[in-house]
Amino acid sequence: MRLLLDTNIILDDALNRAGLAAASKTVIALCGSQHEPWVAWHSLSNIYYVARRHPVQRPNALQIIRDVLTWADVAGASRSLAIRATRLGFSDFEDALQSAAAEACGADFIITHNVKDFTGSHIPALTPEDFLAQYHPDHPDHSP
Repeated sequence: MRLLLDTNIILDDALNRAGLAAASKTVIALCGSQHEPWVAWHSLSNIYYVARRHPVQRPNALQIIRDVLTWADVAGASRSLAIRATRLGFSDFEDALQSAAAEACGADFIITHNVKDFTGSHIPALTPEDFLAQYHPDHPDHSP
């Protein structure tokens, strides 16, 4: 499956966010072996910005981006994608950009912790926990 990982999924892993990191890490690990991972172009700058503001990860912000680029492909940016995002009717433009990127790369799902923000998306959104429950219920790292 082709998965577009929302910015928050990468940050959960990189910043080891309590209560969120485990499922995100598992999805990322599965991407390396069983799924095709993608991130939106603008996610890279968002990840860098947040990591640079994190007291522990500040010195590693660019390395986090380098690491992501070793295992994920990047859904490109273009004028037409930006225009598409403006027409999706999302209340949050960043989410509209994620949805347009998911369409552009042919994603089967958007993996995010903010599923409610993607109700207008043409690509269905799932939390990491729901994705694991539906597609990898027997995975040893999946804890319902």
